[in-house]
Amino acid sequence: MFLCLFALTGVGNGSTFMQVPVIFLTLHQRLAGKGEAAQKRAQADATREAAAVLGFSGAIGAYGGFFIPKSYGTSIAMTGGVEAALYAFILFYASCVLINWWFYARKNAEIPC
Repeated sequence: MFLCLFALTGVGNGSTFMQVPVIFLTLHQRLAGKGEAAQKRAQADATREAAAVLGFSGAIGAYGGFFIPKSYGTSIAMTGGVEAALYAFILFYASCVLINWWFYARKNAEIPC
């Protein structure tokens, strides 16, 4: 389960860092209109905003190096094993998959990726 946890973390991390720029670019291109200057401005704005969001996401992700071991320790202290932490991670990852599916992968999603 530990290896599965980190494999899924890596997949989620890679997906996030690929998905965020596409989402911002799509949104800005929709709002910009058809002119070449407007599209260039939209791309510049999308790049700047995506970089800020990815920087923030990376900072939050770095917290995982503390949070995951701390979760295991708390689970062991409270229940005598790591199973509670693993179940919590499974629920968290399932919620992430559902949220991503709803907003980006389902049919008729506003911003399909």
